[in-house]
Amino acid sequence: MSFLRPFVALLVLLFGVQLRAQERCLLVLSGSVVDDHDGAPLGFARVQVVGASQGVVADAEGRFRLDGLCAGPLELRIEHLGCQPVQRKVDLMTDRTITVRLEHHAEELKQAEVVRERPDENVGMSRAAVDRAAMERSMGRSLAEMVAGVPGVTVLRSGPVIAKPVVQGLSGNRVLTLNQGVRQEDQQWGGEHAPDLDPFSTDRIELVKGAASVQYGSDALGGVVITSPVELPREGGVGGAVGVVGTSNGLGGTAQAVLEGGIGHLRGPGWRIQGSGRLLGDGQAPGYVLSNTGLREGAGSIAVGYHRPRSGAELYYSYLAREVGILRAAHVGNLTDLENAIARDEPWYQAPFTHAIDAPRQMVRHHLLKAHGELRVARRGQLEVTYAYQANDRQEFDIRRGGRSARPALDLFLATHSADLVLKHHVGARLHGKVGANGVLQTNVNIPGTGVSPLIPDFRRNLLGVFVLEHLPLGDRVELEAGARMEGAGLTVYTYDADDRPVTDDLRFLNGAGSLGANWGVSDSLRLRFNLSSAFRPPHVSELYSAGLHHGAAAIEEGDASLGSERMIKGTIDLEGSAWRGRLTGIVSLHAGRADGFIQLRPDGVELTIRGAFPVFRYTATDAFIWGVDGRARLRLSRSWSTTLEWSIVRGRDLVRDEWLYLMPSDRGGLLLAWQGGDQGSRMRPEVAVRSSLVLRQTRYPVDLDLADPPPTYHLLGLSAAIERRMGSGILRVGIEGNNLLNTRYRDLMDRFRYYADARGVEVLLRLGYTFGRRAG
Repeated sequence: MSFLRPFVALLVLLFGVQLRAQERCLLVLSGSVVDDHDGAPLGFARVQVVGASQGVVADAEGRFRLDGLCAGPLELRIEHLGCQPVQRKVDLMTDRTITVRLEHHAEELKQAEVVRERPDENVGMSRAAVDRAAMERSMGRSLAEMVAGVPGVTVLRSGPVIAKPVVQGLSGNRVLTLNQGVRQEDQQWGGEHAPDLDPFSTDRIELVKGAASVQYGSDALGGVVITSPVELPREGGVGGAVGVVGTSNGLGGTAQAVLEGGIGHLRGPGWRIQGSGRLLGDGQAPGYVLSNTGLREGAGSIAVGYHRPRSGAELYYSYLAREVGILRAAHVGNLTDLENAIARDEPWYQAPFTHAIDAPRQMVRHHLLKAHGELRVARRGQLEVTYAYQANDRQEFDIRRGGRSARPALDLFLATHSADLVLKHHVGARLHGKVGANGVLQTNVNIPGTGVSPLIPDFRRNLLGVFVLEHLPLGDRVELEAGARMEGAGLTVYTYDADDRPVTDDLRFLNGAGSLGANWGVSDSLRLRFNLSSAFRPPHVSELYSAGLHHGAAAIEEGDASLGSERMIKGTIDLEGSAWRGRLTGIVSLHAGRADGFIQLRPDGVELTIRGAFPVFRYTATDAFIWGVDGRARLRLSRSWSTTLEWSIVRGRDLVRDEWLYLMPSDRGGLLLAWQGGDQGSRMRPEVAVRSSLVLRQTRYPVDLDLADPPPTYHLLGLSAAIERRMGSGILRVGIEGNNLLNTRYRDLMDRFRYYADARGVEVLLRLGYTFGRRAG
């Protein structure tokens, strides 16, 4: 780790880091939330410490109190119905009382008198957030890698750059992604199809763990990843941020920028423009190059909006273009070569490092256009309408003879129209919630000219769902939630029979879901959340009709047209608490669920084709029981030093075959030791962290099913250092991060290319970011 020393020394010299006396976390921050116009109290505002679990709801007079805080700077996020949420930085050295003023209007106060929490919050489910500060620390990472820091979340990979989130053992079509509040509609059925969105189009990523079909619809069996719409400015002033990242593994980097503001002295209009780009060459495993695993990506978005006290409207557009190389060593010529490739310690194909991307490769272009409007109705209701159009163009290129590798072997165009209508309401003094309906019209077309039979056929999909979700607070410590959903889906598939004659299949699916939840503040330092939900998803066309070589996965995939809807009943219990006046905080999540008609893509031998030899995977259904526990505990050793322990354990049983489920994540844990500086009035905040991650060998798996046994246990060591300094009206952040510093050779069970090559070796990232104007606070 000697290569880190000069950089850390430079940080120390540049910013003059000084260690100060350590103090215990015994401080109290109290205050009130009032209207900026007339000083009237804003009752039941939400006050949250950014980046921590500490948060309270103010009383009817807008008063709040936060206990067990540590000395030093902290950031508060304050929310209230009818107000634009604000974040305020507070330097806390002794007990303090503050007054927070929010921009509000008299007519809105009448509608907010009984608000406790946001009506769309899942009170009984485990939620986690990656806020803007955490995203800046993770700049250069994919969406899946950003949320992988949440306990219970792992990553399903296809090589070094393609990643999808796995939530409590469930992935793919069982984890729903909302992009700017809209269901992400791309070709997400592929294990190597990463979500086609730019995480920096938002400044906050939320994760809901659990069966959440009532609110979010089908596919939300495992959880929901939400990239929240950015709240546009509503008054004059301009702000923004720029950032760059350099990466040693792949010799590339990332650049991103955002600019936002209002229009002069007008109150209401706002705008935001954002763009990013990524470039990586071949990944590097310990001792060799992972040939043809480069990445090129460019993305941008623009949003405009106008908000008044009782209404608002926004228009949003984003575009993403991505080209990804597929590990060349995953494509072999015959069965003997395939067996040898799996048995080798190193890939059979290795070439010098390059930024060029050749076949096999993927190219994706994704457009999202969204219009959103909201209107206050009656005294305490709000009507929201959202329309979105998405266009996804995916091409996959195989290694083909006769100079035809430049012709796509798979060329799909997916067009999706969606609409959502939601009424948020308050009934009486306590009951609040929302009712809504949503619909989807979707068309998938195979573009002619590939010269091969389509992997999945053309289809049309229609969906209509209605739901209700209600909350009932019982006193100051207990809140109940109940909801129900009914959803119908129609699927028309255009395919061919054995004699190559066109056939049209019409399928219909009708599903219902229910949810019961509770959030109980047992004491000021202990909270219990409980949820019991049912969830569902109809089978995807790929699971029903896949037939042939999936080039991006380097595998043959076969569907089963007899598959039905997958249904799950899942219970979760979360226990969150603190001790020793806030020095020790933690959360433990228990989950268990039974899924009937659980659809798996299971290995089924190998097959030799004219394009080479490939493993065969078939979609099959079974009944499954999945359970586990994950959690996080954080101990503040002193004012600046802290340590964090994380763990995740998942078990899955195939109830029909009476065996362990295929491809369940291995047990894993991590330990973090962190130091953070900064004093009252300080213009800089340095931080250093050491991470240790341990992933155990999976010993619970179906015998003689997979092409290779699960890989052995591995341990990874990481180190990061950064410093944030205020410079004029802006904030400069400089950081360095090292991963797999011991250059450990390992393979992960959740990597589909683990048969052919090791994972990435040592990696060093250098980050530089600058935030300015109103965005710097």
